[in-house]
Amino acid sequence: MTRSTHTTLAALAVAGMLLSGGLWISSGASPRAAAAPPAENLTIQQWLSGREALQIELNNTLVETRQLTAPSSQATTICQKLARVSQQLLHSGRSPHPHLDTAANAGITQFTKAAQACLAGDLSLTRRQIDDGTTLRADAQDTLDQLLHGDHGGH
Repeated sequence: MTRSTHTTLAALAVAGMLLSGGLWISSGASPRAAAAPPAENLTIQQWLSGREALQIELNNTLVETRQLTAPSSQATTICQKLARVSQQLLHSGRSPHPHLDTAANAGITQFTKAAQACLAGDLSLTRRQIDDGTTLRADAQDTLDQLLHGDHGGH
């Protein structure tokens, strides 16, 4: 597989992991004497659910953007969509848990830069920014999981 294929798959995997949080969040874990992890907090569940559609749209748009081969009116539309959804995620409201914003928004700034490069017709820079953003999101996944599970000491 090519690097772009790996990058695209990594972006989709990260999104899937973020979205699958809804499955284990609502799985009905048994009550414990210790405080429940943040993932079981209704406010955090609602915050994550509120971002779900944007996460899906972002991943779909990243795939579309990486497939662009030349500037065109269709490319402009896709680049504008990437800019819009990236900004919506960045400004969708603070998370109810400290540090969750940083992990959940990892790479979004790079996707905004990718959209700007895309709108300028620089598809090579666009792909590099998407790759950088996707790498940051993949790297942040462990942190996000630890925050949601309440595990601050690692695995």
